[in-house]
Amino acid sequence: MSTDGRDTGQDGQSGEVSGSTADRSESGEGDSGTRRRVEVYPGKEAVVAFDPALTFECVDGCTWCCHHGVMLYEQDLLELAGVAPLSEATTQFRGEDFVPKEDKDHDHTGPDGQACYFLQEDGLCALHDEHDWKPARCSVFPLSVAVEDGNIHVSVRDSAREHCEGLNVTERRVIDHLDAFLPELLWDLDDPETRREL
Repeated sequence: MSTDGRDTGQDGQSGEVSGSTADRSESGEGDSGTRRRVEVYPGKEAVVAFDPALTFECVDGCTWCCHHGVMLYEQDLLELAGVAPLSEATTQFRGEDFVPKEDKDHDHTGPDGQACYFLQEDGLCALHDEHDWKPARCSVFPLSVAVEDGNIHVSVRDSAREHCEGLNVTERRVIDHLDAFLPELLWDLDDPETRREL
């Protein structure tokens, strides 16, 4: 996520899942003791394994999510090519494309002094700030996506629970805005797993 709180689909609504989004529970593990099958886009559902009361909003000055490299799906790479020089902004690792992290000379870095290539000195993402776009994995944060039995399963990253300052500090319920966190392209991928790291 970018650090300025702007998100596609952010409309401040609360209450029921917006639009035609369906919400039904099934037994399983999760913060609330159940998993919910939620229609995120027409005909495209996700199994949600977090408390439906969970809220999230980026907090100014918190750049923890930007202290890592970012895996790029093919569509991300094509879009990135339109706004940045790929030879400088990407690297390959084990056959996959990533935006690498690098040494930065500002305060918005991890303990190793590094952060995402696109993290600016003001703590904002250059891609989101200048182009109103971000890679799918950045949109997904602080959630994690995995595929089980052909279904997309969504949970909260354990590391986000430890480090992210934006959890449960606002009225914006994640479950009401899943389309802002889960780009539609995830359903078109053979493996939208988000737990791969550079």
